[in-house]
Amino acid sequence: MLRKPDSTLTARCLGPIDLGDKALTQAQLEKLWITDRERLLTCIRRHLALRDFYADRDAGLEGGK
Repeated sequence: MLRKPDSTLTARCLGPIDLGDKALTQAQLEKLWITDRERLLTCIRRHLALRDFYADRDAGLEGGK
């Protein structure tokens, strides 16, 4: 039976922050930008970890590890 990745690796990534329809201050924009960057980096790291999981698993199936 094939190993399955941990559910944290297959969780859906959070999208960008909804800015709404009102004017925002510079401080609000900066805080939202930081949150968006954190979400993006979390998503990228998760996808890289998932890629590595499958590469490791498949190499084991092929006898590479």
